[in-house]
Amino acid sequence: MKKKQLAKLQQQFQPSFKSTQAKVFHMMEKKIDERYGFKIETFMQSERPDELIIRRLDLDQGAKDKEINIPLDENFTDVIKRIQNGEKSLGELFSDNLAQEVASFWPSTKGQPQTEKTTVKQGNTDATESSSEASESMKFIAFKKAIENYANFYIETDKSHYQIKEQTKTESRLLATISVQSENDYTIEPALNRKYKLKLELIPLIEAFAQTPLEDR
Repeated sequence: MKKKQLAKLQQQFQPSFKSTQAKVFHMMEKKIDERYGFKIETFMQSERPDELIIRRLDLDQGAKDKEINIPLDENFTDVIKRIQNGEKSLGELFSDNLAQEVASFWPSTKGQPQTEKTTVKQGNTDATESSSEASESMKFIAFKKAIENYANFYIETDKSHYQIKEQTKTESRLLATISVQSENDYTIEPALNRKYKLKLELIPLIEAFAQTPLEDR
């Protein structure tokens, strides 16, 4: 069989983007049920194609936190396309990450309780490994420049915190805060945790700066 014919045949049998996305969501639903002890359903509405709606099925209809909405950015789309193209093991890993992130919105799970705002002291495994590449001591000027290398990212400072933000088309979105007054005291917001690629680059930077002695910043 000629290469062009083989490529065309493979393309015909490749799952669609929507079916790949649906499979990932189904895997996430199953893992949340098995690991955290509650059931969810996920769906999208035609008028809001860039937003995933997640409904917790075991909560009363009028419960304040029965549903959450998660924006789906270009990083999410890129990962789904890579899974669609057959990147080995990515679907399993990605659904694992999604399950953990979604479960963190509800603290009363059978897994390790988490809050919507996760205060990080040691960081996750990937970030900890990556942080070894960051400088042990980081000046504020260097940290600010590193953050601003990302499009629309910037830092605001008040008396108690450095605030890492992203300017979107509609709002200024808080991604993380670092204490001005104490070392190794910082918070990673859900908005940053949802940026599946960027968080692996940014969290080590945040950790490095937060761990820098105050007099060395």
